[in-house]
Amino acid sequence: MNNGITIWNGYPVHGDIKELDRIIESEDLIKLDKDDVVSVLSTEGESYVTSGVNADLVEAFNEAVNALPCKVDKVDELLIDFCFGNRQPKMSEFSSIKGPLSEANPDINIMWGISSDESLGDSYKVVLVASVKA
Repeated sequence: MNNGITIWNGYPVHGDIKELDRIIESEDLIKLDKDDVVSVLSTEGESYVTSGVNADLVEAFNEAVNALPCKVDKVDELLIDFCFGNRQPKMSEFSSIKGPLSEANPDINIMWGISSDESLGDSYKVVLVASVKA
């Protein structure tokens, strides 16, 4: 992860802002758009983009969560982009993700989407866009 702060559409962001462009430009099964990204970035606090790539969707998610600079209970707004290569995830895989989210702030606003990227092959990529309390 890029630890420096970069400006994306006027918003300071820690992490790889190229992921934000990819999210809004991708052809998704469940679409996230620029308004969704801006909604997270405009929330009071620090904004972060993290990601994880793994052959297992849950592990990719855990990698992205573990790349956050804090525990998930400090996150106010969270956008999750699940991206798959050659294998679409099964609903059972999504239901296995609830572990780390069980520790989340009870007032957290979560938005999520599902996109595809053939370059991932048999892997999954999970990108988190998070607003963290200062």
